[in-house]
Amino acid sequence: MKAWILERVGQPLVLRDIETPDVRPDAVLVRMEAVPLLSYTRAYLNGELPYLYPEGPFTPGTNGVGAIVATGTGVHHFRVGQRVAVNPYLTSTENVDSPAEVLIGLTGISDDSGPLLQDFPHGTLRELAEFPASTLVSLDGLEHMPSARLATLAKFAVPMGGLRRARLVAGETVVVNGATGAFGSAAALAALAMGASQVVALGRRAESLAALARLGGERLSPVVLSGDVARDTAAIRSVASGGIDLAFDMVGQATDPSSTLSALRSLKRRGRMVLMGSMNVPLPLPYGEMLRNGWEVMGHFMYAPADYRALIGMVRAKQLSLETIDVETFDFEAIEAAIDAASAQAGLAATVVTFPGA
Repeated sequence: MKAWILERVGQPLVLRDIETPDVRPDAVLVRMEAVPLLSYTRAYLNGELPYLYPEGPFTPGTNGVGAIVATGTGVHHFRVGQRVAVNPYLTSTENVDSPAEVLIGLTGISDDSGPLLQDFPHGTLRELAEFPASTLVSLDGLEHMPSARLATLAKFAVPMGGLRRARLVAGETVVVNGATGAFGSAAALAALAMGASQVVALGRRAESLAALARLGGERLSPVVLSGDVARDTAAIRSVASGGIDLAFDMVGQATDPSSTLSALRSLKRRGRMVLMGSMNVPLPLPYGEMLRNGWEVMGHFMYAPADYRALIGMVRAKQLSLETIDVETFDFEAIEAAIDAASAQAGLAATVVTFPGA
């Protein structure tokens, strides 16, 4: 089979002919059909990010869609020929207080994750990928959808994890900070699909917010941020008729906390905020306001297996449409062009690598 290999961080990927791996116990071998690329793939390959890489040459690539070709011993529910989504988020199953966690094909997460990363160093940019069965999600009932379209599930899985962790229920109002980003835009649409009565989308790019508002309809209200906390808080509260039940923060690489604080201060009493983005400066939580209002702030990373299953269920029931994503596809061997395209993608756009025969 063919596989893209990163032989050394900082060097270009190399396409190699390698032997097909034997599938191990509790694992599954998947013939890949479509793989979405992260926008920061180039920076990752160049070693510009503070990530823990597998030792030695490995295949990068996180999410993907494919069909099972072999199952290892101990796999009882997945079957050969079944179409599945590949999910890179792997947590050790050992019964300990803090099990190791990794993102297969990308990075270790916890300080002790090195050995787990070495057990499954290879990601999805190979014709046949071996993944633990615990990381797969069945796509039964979605056979009519093209693989490249199904690959965009990865864009919704992350915000689904945060929205469910924050206990979003139908009828609540939600503010999404970072709503023009790759995951923030998906969060706004996912919140609507989960039954939010109104979503207030925050961002600094008016054109991108307007495009998102057209997709969201009358239940989605855009607010262009000014950077002034008091002014932006008032704007959010104005369109939300008094306040927000849940704030979802997916701001990316923020250099100041103003937008996050505006989202926080737009909350009603006993409102909740979930943090899933990235910020390069401290977040100064107002102690007295937190106390008086009973606000709940929680950090959350990625998603639980049940979150991904819920996402599939919403797509299957047509509560959530993947057609809102603008997909650009590239052949498997055109990886460099695909990486360049991914670097330029934003908002509701996805760059997907497709495999021969898919």
